[in-house]
Amino acid sequence: MKIKISRPLIINMILDLLFGIFFIYYLQSDTVSSSSGYRWLITAFAAYDFTDIIMSIRKIILENKKNKK
Repeated sequence: MKIKISRPLIINMILDLLFGIFFIYYLQSDTVSSSSGYRWLITAFAAYDFTDIIMSIRKIILENKKNKK
């Protein structure tokens, strides 16, 4: 079984992973204090990036199931 993955989807997944890791690293660093008003925004961006990766994987699986039939 050959899995078909489009190039833009792979690039999107890689960028989401990199940005998600950056946001998590930024949250763990000392530059963001726990009382910062932007902490929830950075957390939301990180969650969105990781959720987008999961949804991209789901899209790949569904497309391959559709093409298999």
